[in-house]
Amino acid sequence: MDALTDNSPSLPIIDFSKHVEVKTSDDPGHFLTRPNEQRKLFAALRDVGFVYLQNHSIPPKAQQLLFQHARQFFAQPESEKAKIETGESKAFHGWFSPQRTSGNSTRSDQKEAFDIGDDNDPTRPNQWPSDWPDFRTDMTDFFEQCHQVHLELLSALAEQVGLEPDFFLPHVQAKDHFFRVLYYPETTGSSFRNRFRASPHTDYGTLTLLFNDSHGGLQVRNKAGDYVDAPPLPGAAIVNVGDLLSRWFNDTLRSTEHRVVESSAFDKSGSDIPDIIPARYSIAWFGHPNRDALIEPIASCCTSDNPKKYEPVYAGKHVVERLAKLHKDGKNTETWTDSMGRDGKQDLVSEVKVGA
Repeated sequence: MDALTDNSPSLPIIDFSKHVEVKTSDDPGHFLTRPNEQRKLFAALRDVGFVYLQNHSIPPKAQQLLFQHARQFFAQPESEKAKIETGESKAFHGWFSPQRTSGNSTRSDQKEAFDIGDDNDPTRPNQWPSDWPDFRTDMTDFFEQCHQVHLELLSALAEQVGLEPDFFLPHVQAKDHFFRVLYYPETTGSSFRNRFRASPHTDYGTLTLLFNDSHGGLQVRNKAGDYVDAPPLPGAAIVNVGDLLSRWFNDTLRSTEHRVVESSAFDKSGSDIPDIIPARYSIAWFGHPNRDALIEPIASCCTSDNPKKYEPVYAGKHVVERLAKLHKDGKNTETWTDSMGRDGKQDLVSEVKVGA
């Protein structure tokens, strides 16, 4: 696959409608189209780790409403947002400002976020702004729609390694996902000498669905080690593989490093960096396995050429350790290993206390 080479900033394009139309169509051609598109999806996530997802089932109106809510929420005074500030004791749900939580705010990410989980989970309740019911309704509706897209994509990937389409369903049906609206404030070009909008990282879970505004900034690291632009594609979501899904597939699928910058600040052509970089917003839905899901490489992905690379871990411990480090440092670590947990030990089954 030639996507994401040094000369091409584009990601492979997947037509989501071809994954689901066969279920309702009487056209026999769809029975051929669906497996072809599934193979294309698997190859893209194997070779690149990122795709543009066109014709997904989430209406543009739903996205527009969330961007409106995001602009309104982040425009509030800090004192108002701090009333629902996040933290580990609050299941990492609420308002998050890396500059406030980091021990070194001069190098923390230049962003703010508002995070929720499944609103029907009483064990980890969400925090919501008061007297704003539409925000809650629209966020939770979007959460559910992303969950359904996530299930369809996981089903397609399962079939490509000889598993039943519903293989992943018992491991993700608790909806222990993480949903975030993001605000990257207006800044200066010179700020990128020491800081990113989102520092280089991989995602933690299964699949991420990302919806951007019209401003670019997302960059994806290619196999040569270079970061290349992944500009917004109108009407498309961006989907990428997280660490736990890559682990499930024994690294057959790539959890690819990425970052958010101002592209012109990293322009190798020598052009001037603008003095003022405008604000940017995005919507990120992070699919995660159930907290108590045991993640170990799928047998069919372990071969003599690709022997088993990972010991089993519980998903909940892995995700909490990653989030705790993010809040402590104000930015994600570029490459995560199991020994980075707070106890400094391998995140193995025997050492895990599930339910964090």
